[in-house]
Amino acid sequence: MRNKTGKILFILLLLTSGNLPFNVYSAAQNQANDQQASERPDDEINSSDSATPSNMPPKIYKVVDENGVITFTDKPQPNAEPLSFDGQTQNVVKAAKVPPPPPAPQKAPKPKYKVVIKSPAPEATIRNNLGDLTISAAQTGAPKAPIYRLIFDDAPIASNSSGIFKLSGIHRGAHTYKVELTNNTGKTLASSPVQTLYLHQASALINN
Repeated sequence: MRNKTGKILFILLLLTSGNLPFNVYSAAQNQANDQQASERPDDEINSSDSATPSNMPPKIYKVVDENGVITFTDKPQPNAEPLSFDGQTQNVVKAAKVPPPPPAPQKAPKPKYKVVIKSPAPEATIRNNLGDLTISAAQTGAPKAPIYRLIFDDAPIASNSSGIFKLSGIHRGAHTYKVELTNNTGKTLASSPVQTLYLHQASALINN
């Protein structure tokens, strides 16, 4: 060992003095590097190798206690079951399925009420000296409203469930009227068109 070291020192001395050609210098440098590597302790080499990072996945153990509760740990324990994992295993969490929103409730169609005047006819002429007359109305289709209301000369004068109105003491001349359908609270559900009638009465001069 001492002879080899002496040779190396001698060669290096020549190199520093500039008396050797370049190829001899390179050979001497390589020999010096090899010599240093051979003298390197084995424990240093082993420690260097062991310092390299390992790609091995960590060991996980499954432990079931006396109550059947399962736990996982990275520390070995009695009655623990080692689990093996692929190094490329990835945790994938599936998104919970979101139920579709319920359909919007459909609004029930509003019932359509309809009422017509059966008599007298539009522009009818009624002759009655006492001023008596009858107005009748009826509903067509469904549903049926519970109450008829007579509007005579722009004023409500009577309500009933039959749709027949008997009037008396009406003065002669032109009169307007219509019939409405209402609920029990008086809300108007439908109305007939406005009609006109003419009431004629005999003059007292004619009788004389």
